Amino acid sequence: MSQPVHDLQRLIASQQPVSGRVVAITGGTVRVATAQGVVEVSGAGLSVGDQVVVKNGKVDKIRQNGAANILFV
Repeated sequence: MSQPVHDLQRLIASQQPVSGRVVAITGGTVRVATAQGVVEVSGAGLSVGDQVVVKNGKVDKIRQNGAANILFV
C-alpha cells in the first residue's frame, strides 16, 4: 500500500542540484534548460543566458570569474 506523504517526502529529499542556462523569463517565472529538460522556477535578478544552479525549487546564479588571468614571466 502506498503512503502519499512518505512518497512525497522521498521525492523532495531525492532532488539533487542541477545546473543549466536561463532560456526565458516571464514575470517571476524563470525557465532553465538543463540536461534533464526545461525546469520552471521562481527567481529574480537573472538574465537570459545566465548560467544557474537549481536546487529545491530555487535558482541561484553561478558566479563567473570572468577572463582568465594571463601572467608574463
